[in-house]
Amino acid sequence: MIVNWNKPSTDKSENLYSISDEVASRANSASKRARDTFNLLTPGEEKLSQWDKIMSNAYVTPFTIAFVVICVLEYYFSREIYRDILPQAPWIIGVGIIFISIVIAELMVGVLSSHTRNKRFYEEKQIPSNAASPESDIRKGVYKHARGQFIFGSILFVAIGTAIFYFSKERVAREIAAGIRESAFGIQDVLPVLFYVLEVLAGLFVFYLFKRSVLAIKNYKNRKKYSKEVEFSRQHTSESCKYFDNAEKEGYNTFMDDVSNNIHLAFYRNKHQNTNQQHLNYVNEPEKVLQHFKAKFVSVSGAPAQVTVDVLTEYKFKESKTSDANGVLELSINSYPEDQIKQFRITYFNTANEKLIEDISGNYSLDKEEPYEIILK
Repeated sequence: MIVNWNKPSTDKSENLYSISDEVASRANSASKRARDTFNLLTPGEEKLSQWDKIMSNAYVTPFTIAFVVICVLEYYFSREIYRDILPQAPWIIGVGIIFISIVIAELMVGVLSSHTRNKRFYEEKQIPSNAASPESDIRKGVYKHARGQFIFGSILFVAIGTAIFYFSKERVAREIAAGIRESAFGIQDVLPVLFYVLEVLAGLFVFYLFKRSVLAIKNYKNRKKYSKEVEFSRQHTSESCKYFDNAEKEGYNTFMDDVSNNIHLAFYRNKHQNTNQQHLNYVNEPEKVLQHFKAKFVSVSGAPAQVTVDVLTEYKFKESKTSDANGVLELSINSYPEDQIKQFRITYFNTANEKLIEDISGNYSLDKEEPYEIILK
């Protein structure tokens, strides 16, 4: 509250004001970072929610667990083949087969899984260039693309399976020739091929699960960053308002001296920090709106009084105007939403033509339909 309307601000109060402005600037910068993070987070959260809804009946987790088990079994039965090919590090071939199986599974899943096609349809609909396209055309495009991938994946699938079968037969032939074994190529020697086939089928959703995990981690980091920036902004906003209140107590003349937009925003946000629509009213930067104040000033005797009014609002906006001869004042203030007048300084002349100054404090709402009636002392 202004305590010295006619006196210049003291050095101490100006120093406190400068600190308040700097702290409010930090709060506003944090709010902008929070808005930017929220703009990244919102589409990510929406995408993850839609993915989960579309893939809820696809049995992603059981398939992935089966994939891990089959990979272990596949390596156990195929390790002798891998040792023949790369004795120094047979595990490299095992990892390579797993990677190739995941790639092949991803190429084939679009045809084998309607859930995946629905997910891809959802993603295609989000592309701005497809906004005006009929859904039937988008679905046809999705299936056409999936079919092309399936054909390519099938070629790789057969090629890799044939290679494993060939190396398995060669290993058996070498063992027989070396006298290590007597039995011919049998069912047990086909197991590496069988496990490879099961590995591809069980890995249909591994790539999806990987993408989902990456998106979930990204969303988690953005949520954490958003909360951190909001909390930083809240703390610095509250601190800024306290510094400004102390500046006024030490003699800062809010009406005569400048008040930065950082501080206007600080008082706006400080009012809305615990509202239900915190993001809308606290993190978002509001737009200024033209708000109106109507009042009629009368003397104790009830006679209209022509006055000059200096007002200060809750968000530290200030305005001045003189009423008409009937004491009616219509004042416009370009401020942030839900602002209200907290302090008046009223200058007028009494019947003896003496200049009087009166200070009034209170809560006076803006854009109130009925004018206030203010009685002078």
